[in-house]
Amino acid sequence: MGKHFVLTISREFGAEGHEIGKVLSERLGVKLYDKELLARAAAKSGVDVNSVCGYDENVERRFMDPYLGNGRINSAQEDKLFHQEAQIMRDLYAKESCIIIGRLSDYVLHDEPDVLSVFIYAPESFRIDNIMKKHHISAKEAKKLVRKMDAARDNYYRFYSMGKWSHKKKKDLTINRETFGIEGCVKILEAMIRTKTRRSNRP
Repeated sequence: MGKHFVLTISREFGAEGHEIGKVLSERLGVKLYDKELLARAAAKSGVDVNSVCGYDENVERRFMDPYLGNGRINSAQEDKLFHQEAQIMRDLYAKESCIIIGRLSDYVLHDEPDVLSVFIYAPESFRIDNIMKKHHISAKEAKKLVRKMDAARDNYYRFYSMGKWSHKKKKDLTINRETFGIEGCVKILEAMIRTKTRRSNRP
């Protein structure tokens, strides 16, 4: 669709950032990268892919994500995985237009000129209801999971950026998923990308 771009999507848990990114990638004809970056990093690092299934933006592993399984990796392996993921993202930036969900991609690529960073959020009550319906759990369980996942993602950002970065800050755009819906969010992001690429193509 014209000039090269990379869109990074940070999101609150339950705000459906992945779903928005998936629809947008299909609309624009570009690839979406999410947890497969972790699998690639594990393969390149010589870490057993099965052992990282519980490792998902949760450096301190203060809780186990019941939908991913239990991770069995140590801090040295975690660091190795992060740095390998970062290199993979830089390689992707150099060769193709794409959308990257999470993985601290906005921080890793923040100095690159053709990167757009967005944050997808929604009121906690909306996200709790979303998680209840998707995973068939109680409101109490959903609330606990939403808060733990949000805290884990923020810890992950602050740990690897040495306290310099938050997944809620330094974004080109923030969007309320509840207000606009998935389709509305996709249209907003599509318009932003097309505007950016048109401006970049000007002499």
